Amino acid sequence: MSVSIYLNNLQVQIVNGTFGKKGKFQNSIIADAPDGSIINGIVMDQDSFVQFLNRVWAEYNLSKKDVHLVVNSNKIPGRLVDVPVLNTTKTRQFVGRELSDMQKEDEESFICYNEVGGGGKNSKMRKLYAEIVANSLIKDYIDIFAAAGITLKSIVSAEGSIISLLDQTVAKQYKTFVLQIINGNIVSNILWVDGSFNYFNSTRLFNDIGSEAYYTDCARSLSNLSQFMMAHKIEHEIERIVIAGTPRNDISFYGQYVDQQGINAPVELLYQGLGDTPQQNFEAQQAIFAVSGLFDVGKEGNFILKYNSKSTEKKMDPQLKKSIIIVGSTLGAMLLIFAITFFMRLSRQNTYDELVEYNEDPLVVSQASLFDAMSIRRDALAAQSNSISNVLDTIETYPILNDDVIQKLNDTAKGYAEIEIGSFDAENGLVNVTAKAEDVEKINQYIDRLEEQEDMFSSVKYSGYNMTQDGTWSINVVCTFAPGVGREGEQHEE
Repeated sequence: MSVSIYLNNLQVQIVNGTFGKKGKFQNSIIADAPDGSIINGIVMDQDSFVQFLNRVWAEYNLSKKDVHLVVNSNKIPGRLVDVPVLNTTKTRQFVGRELSDMQKEDEESFICYNEVGGGGKNSKMRKLYAEIVANSLIKDYIDIFAAAGITLKSIVSAEGSIISLLDQTVAKQYKTFVLQIINGNIVSNILWVDGSFNYFNSTRLFNDIGSEAYYTDCARSLSNLSQFMMAHKIEHEIERIVIAGTPRNDISFYGQYVDQQGINAPVELLYQGLGDTPQQNFEAQQAIFAVSGLFDVGKEGNFILKYNSKSTEKKMDPQLKKSIIIVGSTLGAMLLIFAITFFMRLSRQNTYDELVEYNEDPLVVSQASLFDAMSIRRDALAAQSNSISNVLDTIETYPILNDDVIQKLNDTAKGYAEIEIGSFDAENGLVNVTAKAEDVEKINQYIDRLEEQEDMFSSVKYSGYNMTQDGTWSINVVCTFAPGVGREGEQHEE
């Protein structure tokens, strides 16, 4: 029996099942990790998290040898890439060039990808979901689970594994659909268009979970997805809205909220072949991110396999290694003979007695014990320091919507459109802006000015135009800030 575990924040999803191209769910465990031990998929307090793993694995008698990890972290950036049909080596090189703008020069990393449908046997192009993964991140996960006696066979991102799950389940039944995953105050939408993955986004909700306002917000996120389709001229009709992550087995009520957003598509619960019984299918959709870890993304999408192969690539050239071994062996043998001869001449019984007396000296023994204790204390302090540094590094990537940033937004719009800042999501770096102008061309020029702010935004997405009651045109714009925007002033003060 395989085990899949999903890490995001406090709530940890764990499932038992069969791992393979089309995974099979058996049962699930939902447990809360210690407060502050996990933030955005990153383990911040290793000691308490390892204790948590030991307790859960012992309580439920889980396998420690066939374990698969699914991580939801903003430290694993990804992108949909169209790639010509090439062999594996050339595909890696092509994807590497496509993702070069996302790579950090001071960080060792590697590229993973998995195919996301589309094309066909005779197609000259393939669609890949490609990601950049830091070596240090994967090493940390391997070491943390190893400390609990757990061997990880695969590590994948939440996005990559969900895409693989959909490719083997819902996409077999529908060509164009949306999977909406409701996970507490986070709702994620995955758009599938004409048989292949197209878009993934997540939104934080602020109303009470389960309230009418909460479900209205969930449906409104689908409306934003419809605007995305209009902006990108996607003309396919959505066949189904598939829901996962809900404890309710009757979701017919949700259809009215979807209808209010102008989306004419039936709503249904995810059930396509996740388990052997209807009850298992219902339980599986509640822990869908962990269940997705049972679906094999292939060797090019498995972070551990790529991490190990990356280490192998760094090994020495075999011929050079062979020559060094021969020279080293010869030199070692000569040194050994010399050392034996030298120490035989110098060896004396009185020297041996002096060494024994020194090693048994109470003062020396006491100093050695003190050194061991101080080493343990030093390692503990170092671990705490690393945890604090990780928290600071994560926080410093969050943009800040301060006066300078707001002024920059207003300056960009000056003379082109009137803007109103609607909402700001620091965790995902998203700011929603409504722009109004009497002339559509002015709004187009405003959008162009936004896209020119490459030091400020990593992406700019916008919906279709609407005519307001006062005769002006309006457009909704969603800007993704570049990491650390708004923090330049803080760094200068330091």
